[in-house]
Amino acid sequence: MSQAGPQMRHAVRRALISGDPQRMKLVGKVVVGELLRRGDLVRVAIESQEAIGGPFCLLKGSTQLVDLGPLDGATYDLDAPLWRPAVDSAPETPVSAPPAGPGDFQDFTGVLGVMEQAQDLDLGAPQAGEAGSILAGILRLLSRFTPQFRLFAILDGDDPIPEQQQLVFNASSPEVLTRWQGARTPGHAVFIPSVAELPGCILCQDGLPSGAANVEGAFKFQMAVAVPIWSHGPGEVGDPLEAGLLYLVADQSWPREQILKLGRRLSKFVTRRWRHQHGVIQAINTDALTGLYNRAFFDNQFTIELERARRTNHPLTLVIADLDHFKTVNDELGHHAGDLALQMVARRLQEELRRIDLICRIGGEEFALVLPDTSLEAGKEVMTRLLNAPFRTEFLHEEERLDLKVTFSFGAVTFPEAGTDAFELYRKADAMLYLSKDLGRNQCHFWSSEGDHQQLLPGS
Repeated sequence: MSQAGPQMRHAVRRALISGDPQRMKLVGKVVVGELLRRGDLVRVAIESQEAIGGPFCLLKGSTQLVDLGPLDGATYDLDAPLWRPAVDSAPETPVSAPPAGPGDFQDFTGVLGVMEQAQDLDLGAPQAGEAGSILAGILRLLSRFTPQFRLFAILDGDDPIPEQQQLVFNASSPEVLTRWQGARTPGHAVFIPSVAELPGCILCQDGLPSGAANVEGAFKFQMAVAVPIWSHGPGEVGDPLEAGLLYLVADQSWPREQILKLGRRLSKFVTRRWRHQHGVIQAINTDALTGLYNRAFFDNQFTIELERARRTNHPLTLVIADLDHFKTVNDELGHHAGDLALQMVARRLQEELRRIDLICRIGGEEFALVLPDTSLEAGKEVMTRLLNAPFRTEFLHEEERLDLKVTFSFGAVTFPEAGTDAFELYRKADAMLYLSKDLGRNQCHFWSSEGDHQQLLPGS
């Protein structure tokens, strides 16, 4: 043991204290493999070795002979850059580097793999339903390292779920209903002894044929658990809010308490990763002052929304808005009043528009509104409502309470009437905005191919 380093000597002492023969044997193989690799042990051939045991090695710098027989007759490939002993009866498994000490090296590399893959999770845009994309990426990551399980999630609410993935589903779908859901207490996990009790949207996935039949070539899943996933939203302060259920479907029978414990640990990982990724996305894509999406988000997401409208043959309306005389507010009342005005209009726009509508601050006092599934006539109704909405707030200025009221000038275009290209639509909406400003502000103009652009005024 004098040639072994302090870390190895410590590992040997712990193995001896444990009294576990398997552990002592494993540690012995690791130590011998390292000494062979370093050249501190030299293999020797002894006449009639078969009769006396072995194989044998000579300790460098001494005449001491080391019998490797107690280590199950292990032999070592000195030409391969490996720390792990190669057993004659089994093929060797390549390992890239020696571990810090004895233990399950595969567990270590598995954890390292999870950490590496976690860095590559896609930071999608935080639009309605993006929770589905985030969770699907996390479940795909975990699935690479848990082949004995299938992982799914069902989220509460009615946010749209991205079409391209089959791991996350919406609770509003009739295919998620099960007999036990009504009896489950919110916040509690459920043990599912038969996969026939899983929601239909999960049973129809690959390897889980409908009805949980054992089909040749398909996995034979035997049990599952459903554990709560906690929201990254308002529940951060105070009691957490349940956002849905994580389903862990096993391909073999597990003890009830063991698989429930594993399900809860996976739920904690998924929830924390979801919160972290959501926070990063928010920091990247939102305006710090108003909480609205920023210009970078708009540039990316408007193209995506336009492509979705083109593919589904649905209309889409783009609106460019600019606060009237905003420089005067800053000059006469100060930048604090200007900030309050921007925060107020952000709140009012969110109150007046739908959750699926995108509201972006793309400049100092300039905003962009993307209204999916909104035709020309529906767009006119929306803009009439905004022109008549009270954009006003009270604030204290030099010990005097003032009523601050602002108005907007708008320019709007509708796909496909105004064009099909993102740049073309933005250019036309911007031209309509400047037409509204030139004609007196506090109004909206919709682009028309005939040139008779349609004007909307407050009170109309």
